[in-house]
Amino acid sequence: MALKQAELDRTREYFPPAHSFLEEKTKQIIAESPVFEVMRRLPKGGVLHAHGGALGDFRWLVSDVSYRPDCYIYLGDGPAVPRGALRLAETSPGEGWRLVSEVRASAADRKAFDEGIYRSITLGEEEMQTPDIWREFTTVFQRVSGLTGNPSVRAEYWRNMLLALVDENIQYLESRSVAIELSIVQDVKTRDPDFDVKFIAAAGRAGTREQVAQALANAIDLRAKDPGRIVGFDLVQEEDRTNTNLYYIEQLLAARREAERRGVGLPFYLHSGETSWAENENLYDAILLGAARIGHGVALIKHPRLMQIVKERGIGVEVCPISNQLLGYVSDLRNHPAIHYINAGLPVVLSTDDPAIFRQSLSHDFYAAFMAWGLDLRSLKQLAMNSLIHSAMNPDEKKRALAAWDRRWATFITWLNQRLESQFPDAPQISD
Repeated sequence: MALKQAELDRTREYFPPAHSFLEEKTKQIIAESPVFEVMRRLPKGGVLHAHGGALGDFRWLVSDVSYRPDCYIYLGDGPAVPRGALRLAETSPGEGWRLVSEVRASAADRKAFDEGIYRSITLGEEEMQTPDIWREFTTVFQRVSGLTGNPSVRAEYWRNMLLALVDENIQYLESRSVAIELSIVQDVKTRDPDFDVKFIAAAGRAGTREQVAQALANAIDLRAKDPGRIVGFDLVQEEDRTNTNLYYIEQLLAARREAERRGVGLPFYLHSGETSWAENENLYDAILLGAARIGHGVALIKHPRLMQIVKERGIGVEVCPISNQLLGYVSDLRNHPAIHYINAGLPVVLSTDDPAIFRQSLSHDFYAAFMAWGLDLRSLKQLAMNSLIHSAMNPDEKKRALAAWDRRWATFITWLNQRLESQFPDAPQISD
């Protein structure tokens, strides 16, 4: 807490959680923080709310994948494809597409050209005045999906991504994405034997009922083949402009019945309440559908009875503070509703959502939560443990994961005491 007070004193004139994470100044002040060093070292348990297509290293996509001879960029003006979209193809995908190698060769400054590609597939200061950040966010996904979803990129992209999570002291991931080859996970386990990955199948809320029904059927098939790896289903995309949970209720209930008939079940982990509106029925229906966790839940604060039910039933709330800020729901993270959830005893899980696009990591979310929500070290410990307790792991897996996390926590506390001893010689030693 002395270290936290020193950080508050250091950032009194410019408190990072009160400013947009799109600003380079915000990221720079955090990067220089001794508290951020602690957050990097802290064993964070698992990431339960993240999208694999926006979790990896986008710098690597630029420095490696965009240099491949079959990488194309769209420079046309067609309505179906956003300008700047990237794709790997044996031949030109059509009018408006050009080889990246040719465009780069004609650029006056190749380094600046590469930086321009990176900026086009992420969000930064240049988006500060964007009138519709969600549309830009969606466009970024469209620009990069031709690379992250390509089979020839997929293995190395995921291997790099998972190793980066290990380096950040994360031991578990549940990704809203298609499952990867088990061999990639095994490769990562050579670095960290405790590391593991599971997958939550998902469909977009903008899809038709028929499309969602097909996605649900595919999820059941995958779960029947590998129930320990495919752990549930989610509906994603912006809630305010797309369909509600209720819109797909017949498809969701039919899929649940089919999954139960096949003896595999189909847990729901539903994005719900990612909105500034109180008139959002998704939270009600997520609870009525028995969702194991709620994704984001920003609007849950406006429904006290639902908060009570979430607490009573132990429904995890996947909170992604920096994502919530950048997508326009909470401008000053000191006002994020998660502080009310934590203080009221709801099971909050801290997650990171789409860090590759937001140019951040889970350590940044932990920094923001610690500094802005009145938390102490015990609170951080509980948040990390929650990510394993409320995961989709079975009881034996949770027991092993928590035991492994316990060992990491003890090592972390030893490091923290040594790290702070010289700076705060009169402070008592921290216990586990």
